[in-house]
Amino acid sequence: MDGSQPHAGSREERIAYNEAWFRDLNERKAQWMAQGLASGGFRCECADVDCFVRLRLSPPQWEEVRSRPNRFVVAPDHVAHGVEIVVKEYPDFLLVEKQGEAARVAEELEGAGPRPT
Repeated sequence: MDGSQPHAGSREERIAYNEAWFRDLNERKAQWMAQGLASGGFRCECADVDCFVRLRLSPPQWEEVRSRPNRFVVAPDHVAHGVEIVVKEYPDFLLVEKQGEAARVAEELEGAGPRPT
């Protein structure tokens, strides 16, 4: 995917592409923080490309989120039911895992720098 056109796949593929795009943004933010640069928190990695919710995660929590390519961090009530499941609840955010086709797409996109659809 070159990023110039919206991805015209299934709902699961669109959700995976959107959330992978947020994951890429958060990966860059984690690098900035590791270099001592200021950050306003991580972005919610939900399927809504217009979501601007910021989440505070500790370094160990961030590592837990990134421990698998099909894991994402979302705000409460931002779960894409039928596409992902909640694997852990924190007071201010949820750790979710993609399932099925969305998991496959998320794993393929890890580190690919996708664009939202």
